[in-house]
Amino acid sequence: YAETEKIGMKEMGYCGFVLVAGGLGERLGYSSIKVGLPTELATETRYLDYYISYILAVQKKYGDGRILPLCIMTSNDTHEKTMQLLNVNNYFGMRKSQVTVVIQGQGVPALADNNAKFVLAEDNPSKLVTKPHGHGDIHSLLYKNQVAKKWKDKGIKWLCLFQDTNGLAFHTLPIMLGVSSKLDLIMNSLAVPRKAKQAIGAVTKLKNTKTGEFRTINVEYNQLDPLLRGSGFKDGDVNDKKTGFSPFPGNINQLLFKLEDYSELLEATSGLMPEFVNPKYKDAQKTIFKKPTRLECMMQDFPTVIPPEKSE
Repeated sequence: YAETEKIGMKEMGYCGFVLVAGGLGERLGYSSIKVGLPTELATETRYLDYYISYILAVQKKYGDGRILPLCIMTSNDTHEKTMQLLNVNNYFGMRKSQVTVVIQGQGVPALADNNAKFVLAEDNPSKLVTKPHGHGDIHSLLYKNQVAKKWKDKGIKWLCLFQDTNGLAFHTLPIMLGVSSKLDLIMNSLAVPRKAKQAIGAVTKLKNTKTGEFRTINVEYNQLDPLLRGSGFKDGDVNDKKTGFSPFPGNINQLLFKLEDYSELLEATSGLMPEFVNPKYKDAQKTIFKKPTRLECMMQDFPTVIPPEKSE
């Protein structure tokens, strides 16, 4: 561990950072942007302040004169307040030119049933109801705005992608960098111990029975158990008796990419991720949704666009 972490420490000064901050804190009982929440109550340091302070500290100690860039993905819900938070606090000490902000679009039309019928607004029948498309948009936005390409051309070697309220995640960055460097990984996902059937995506290694090819990828918790049962695991997702945890660790969307390969894949795919729906039905025949459902994509599905020979 210590040896691998030392390797990662040498790579710290070559990182670019991407913060996915398109959501509000309503699930947490907070009506504003999540990056404005305090990381703890002693100093009440906001998440955005904490993240920027960390990046500046890494830049000072390991950058060797390089400017370590930050890209923030916002949405229509969060953009104005995020920019206000940055401007009022003078970007928390970071150069304005060091920060790139990319904005998700207006969302995608909401769907009413299995026939993908669009939902019209109750107060304006000529207007479609839209829903957020999901954090998988970050890849297409990094491509569209040429962020990855520009960073690569400036000598950045790694792209660290993280979400808005995970203050502990950076503690693992040196070991992630060390592992990625030693194994020459295109993408590395930080995983945590996970209880069986826990409502968190699981990191798995899947085999295509037709081609024999393997792929390491996240499987959503509501799909994991039926997938296992259909693949010969009669008990599905169960805890290991020795560890007390599922054999399939939890994905927390702390992702690390080797920027050269990542940039090439963005050019080849335009950063488009596969889409899916996850509806809740109101009828026994499962044809009509309880409420309008969105077509969405996820950032952790990037392995789906990595060529098979590189995705094991």
